[in-house]
Amino acid sequence: STLFVTLRRGTAGKTKDHLKTLIGLGLRRPRDVRALPNNSGTRGAIEKVKHLVRVETLESVEERLRVAHEHRALREPIDVKH
Repeated sequence: STLFVTLRRGTAGKTKDHLKTLIGLGLRRPRDVRALPNNSGTRGAIEKVKHLVRVETLESVEERLRVAHEHRALREPIDVKH
């Protein structure tokens, strides 16, 4: 399966170990998202920087995007009669 990892916080002031882990995950800027395999190596790297990232499965990403789309959907036009 696949994990979607999003960098939620900036990297300023973080330790070199955390920065190398984030680069290894392919995350460089806040709001960067990467689809990574769900294996022990990836989970170990995520565990090291769990305070900086958000981790989601494919199903949770699809649900979050569906809800966001519904929230931004156009409403029905207002019919005003004078």
